[in-house]
Amino acid sequence: MGFGVIGAIGEGSTTPLVLYLSSLIMNKMGTFSTMSIPTFLHCINKVAVSWLYLAAGTFLVNFLKGYCWTRTSERQAARMRGKYLKAVMRQEVAYFDLNVTSTFDVIISVSNDTLLIQDVISEKVPNLLVNISWFIGSYIASFAMLWRLAIVGIPFTILLIIPGFIYSKTLMGLARKMREEYNKAGAIAEQAISSIRTVYSYVGENETINAFSNALEGSMSLGIKQGLAKGLAIGSNNGIVFGIWSFMCYYGSRLVMDHGAKGGTVFSAGTAITAAGL
Repeated sequence: MGFGVIGAIGEGSTTPLVLYLSSLIMNKMGTFSTMSIPTFLHCINKVAVSWLYLAAGTFLVNFLKGYCWTRTSERQAARMRGKYLKAVMRQEVAYFDLNVTSTFDVIISVSNDTLLIQDVISEKVPNLLVNISWFIGSYIASFAMLWRLAIVGIPFTILLIIPGFIYSKTLMGLARKMREEYNKAGAIAEQAISSIRTVYSYVGENETINAFSNALEGSMSLGIKQGLAKGLAIGSNNGIVFGIWSFMCYYGSRLVMDHGAKGGTVFSAGTAITAAGL
């Protein structure tokens, strides 16, 4: 997990480094007319070698993040399943009569809950670390490249956070409701399959299919709402990003004319600010 943390933080820090190297190479290309050809080639080669070093480092940190977090999630999920089953088997018989309506409840708890925790450990935790390091590193890079543009662009981050925050809260509520609906449908299917002889003898196949379809209607409507919320969040975020970029272009041009800033630096600093907000 320690190496996985290092890999996740390193992966998040690669994007600011990419933007910084992009500003260097764009500025060198922009000043080609004032340099001799050997000097120009020397500067470009130095940046190209830096790109190769960054590529090797990116491979290493991405491998550490993917391998280490996936490995520890598998190990921890396996231990959780064993401890969960041991805890269930130690219960008195009355526990199953009073608290467990069917074997489906036990099976779904053992499989789905541990898979959910495994997904959190292998994907959500490292992605959180990546995004945090990306956010901090992008603002550090933007301040290092062009602090005037960074100071002006910081307030716009709030405009990017609000739609994402609203969407995440809405999505969590919808996901919780969808899980409840799927559990209802799963209970119907499990009950029908476990007593398939009774269903067949009473010619209850169509009734079971209709009950299963009706149970899935709620999850379908929730899925439509989930897609609508996601579309609104992505659309509003992209619209805000274009609005921020329009301001960055205007203010960046003022910095080029009045303060001697370079175009590559303006572009990379603006990209870092926008990427950090997203």
